[in-house]
Amino acid sequence: MEKLREKLATLRAEIDAANERADTAEQALKQLEDQQTDRDQELISYQNRIRRLEDEAQMREDQLDEAKQFQRDNEATLNESDVLVKKVTTLEERFDDTESKLREALEKIRAYDLENEGLQRTITQYEKDKEIAEQKYEEMNEKYLASKSELDETIKMLESM
Repeated sequence: MEKLREKLATLRAEIDAANERADTAEQALKQLEDQQTDRDQELISYQNRIRRLEDEAQMREDQLDEAKQFQRDNEATLNESDVLVKKVTTLEERFDDTESKLREALEKIRAYDLENEGLQRTITQYEKDKEIAEQKYEEMNEKYLASKSELDETIKMLESM
């Protein structure tokens, strides 16, 4: 009878430990899902920023094209050549500024892409960890159910004595 009580105490301890591990796995899973949501929102933010930068670059290129067209149209007028030279110089300076900003934007885009790749790898790892945690949870749950069944059978057997 004492051995049976010890066995029951051991089974209860195993059940408690399994429940605690299952709770820990569920908490870890919740945390991973929260991190995944945060990463998704961050990715969307980066994509929106990239889109805005690309639109701005396109707008700058259009402005440059317009400026170049303006320059070609006004070259025929010799009296306005000084004015045109000044405008061209101003536009070239603006172009250089825009080109510089575009380079910076492209560098930022590349950096975001690299960061995005790193985040994707992290997400993939979290998903793998999640699957492993779920498998462990299922195994612990099966062990728990088996232990519970064994405990119920033992209790029935004791009651029948």
